[in-house]
Amino acid sequence: MVQKYRRLSPAQGASLSIVGLVFGLVAWQLAAKEYPLPFRILLLLFAWFTLWFFSHDLTHHIVGSLVGIRFRYYFLGRSAIRKLKLPLLPRLMNKIPVLVLKIDSKSMAQATVRARKWMHASGAIVSISLPWIIIPESFSLGTIWGLLFVALVLGNDIFTLYFSPKTGDLFRARMVKD
Repeated sequence: MVQKYRRLSPAQGASLSIVGLVFGLVAWQLAAKEYPLPFRILLLLFAWFTLWFFSHDLTHHIVGSLVGIRFRYYFLGRSAIRKLKLPLLPRLMNKIPVLVLKIDSKSMAQATVRARKWMHASGAIVSISLPWIIIPESFSLGTIWGLLFVALVLGNDIFTLYFSPKTGDLFRARMVKD
């Protein structure tokens, strides 16, 4: 059975992503305040998630728009991670929705090879890089917490660098041909 998801216009999807990023940045800043440690940890976890999740498709959208690629809509879909042959992960990823941006195929076909490659790669690059901004604040929670957040961010980066060239954005960027 194919599940249908509600579509969001490109403006709605971009707005949702911007709001998510703003909430993440606010959480990151609030984590620097004198709140109880468990609350500060939750704020940084929330900040990490939003910086990773909401930056991805928004970056595709921004880069694509700058190079002449248009988008039809955003929707909640499934991650390409489920295509990997890893135990349990594909089943888990079938249950967790991710934000997906539907590309206008005509504008994509008219874009240069370089433009298409950058549009595909941009989401992975930014969602790997942006969460690193929380690391200095994580060390203010204590060395152990700082190291745990480094492990979280680095673990996500290593996983993405493993997964993305196989089935994700970096794979799609590599497969772009004239």
